[in-house]
Amino acid sequence: METGKTSKYLKYAIGEIILVVIGILIALQINNWNEARKEHKTGVQFLKGIRSDINKDIVLVDSILKSNEQTFSIISSIDSVFHKKSYHDAKNNRHLFTQPDTLDFENVFYRNVSFRPINGTYNSLIADGKTALIQNKPLLDKIQRIYNENHQRLASNYEAIKSLEIGITSKYAYEKQHWTYSDLKDAKNQPIFYDLVNFTEEKYWYCLNLNRIKSNSQEVISQIDKELSID
Repeated sequence: METGKTSKYLKYAIGEIILVVIGILIALQINNWNEARKEHKTGVQFLKGIRSDINKDIVLVDSILKSNEQTFSIISSIDSVFHKKSYHDAKNNRHLFTQPDTLDFENVFYRNVSFRPINGTYNSLIADGKTALIQNKPLLDKIQRIYNENHQRLASNYEAIKSLEIGITSKYAYEKQHWTYSDLKDAKNQPIFYDLVNFTEEKYWYCLNLNRIKSNSQEVISQIDKELSID
């Protein structure tokens, strides 16, 4: 090959190599962009799923709070124990009290249904190792606090309620079956009433924890809505 032709060939070859490298870099950039877009889309789907689950949880929370109103109201109508102590914060929890139904008072002997959160989306997020897809870290922290800390505290609270109910059932089987509201009112200064107050108080703490979960959940939903509105 002549010297001039060799020089031209080398220039051509170098140009081809540069074009190939540029093509590869562009392809990698496009691939990275596509992957980022897919991950963002997946992260959005997780947020939407969590928002849907939490909204359903709030409905359940409201239902449980409502079902406990009569218990608190019955006990308070005999002795306003929840309004005597500041730590019960009854003033700011008026929604937990209503007009007592003295004909339907036996629920003071029973525990109400437990809160069973819908956590399928969150569990998938954790199990799949996809938490990095939620780029708003303060939001992720609040979500994790609800599903871990708040729910665990509530579950522990409910176990205490179950334990107390076993004792109530064992000690006061006859009263549970035969007593009326008047009998309970007459027993205000007897051990049975104090035991029922302790039992009801544990259910009250449970409802306050439910209130906390509801408040935290509403805050998370608001932040998820803001996050999704950015897209």
